[in-house]
Amino acid sequence: MARTKKKKTTRTKKKQIGDLTDNQVRTIRTQYAKGSKSQRELGEKYGLGTHQIGRLTRGEARMDAGGPVSSNGRTKLTNRQVATLRRRYSKGVASQATLAREYDISAAAVSRLVRGCTYDDVGGPLVEKGGMPHGRKLTPQQILAVARSDENMSKLARKYGVTRQAIQALRKRWTERLGL
Repeated sequence: MARTKKKKTTRTKKKQIGDLTDNQVRTIRTQYAKGSKSQRELGEKYGLGTHQIGRLTRGEARMDAGGPVSSNGRTKLTNRQVATLRRRYSKGVASQATLAREYDISAAAVSRLVRGCTYDDVGGPLVEKGGMPHGRKLTPQQILAVARSDENMSKLARKYGVTRQAIQALRKRWTERLGL
């Protein structure tokens, strides 16, 4: 049997960060900071990997080139929004679930924000873990209504301004106690 030779494939070599001009680095940083291009899009345009683009946008590489540097990538909320969110939560104006929907972030992200785990340098009142200063605990009548309801847990959570997990826990606890 004759052996067939493997065809040698040529790979295109990815560019290195050092191959970019200072102007290109500034353009990458500016476009990423404005939100007009993602790291993947910039990587494809300039022949770099997303890891390399990330190092450029965070300023870990080529600091001498200038341009806006993002400390931890683009953030979804501004400092002002975070402070407002914290104030509203601490005054009891809105629950974490409500704030999550309004700001289009997860309930876990809201929890981290109001406890100061994230955006720790931004003002606004903070709460301790497990603290519920807003008084959003359900009344006994509401608990009974939740336990007896056949409604969807998400609908009930929106109706009472609590998380779906809180509704689930209430149902489990009270349906057993009430024998429902």
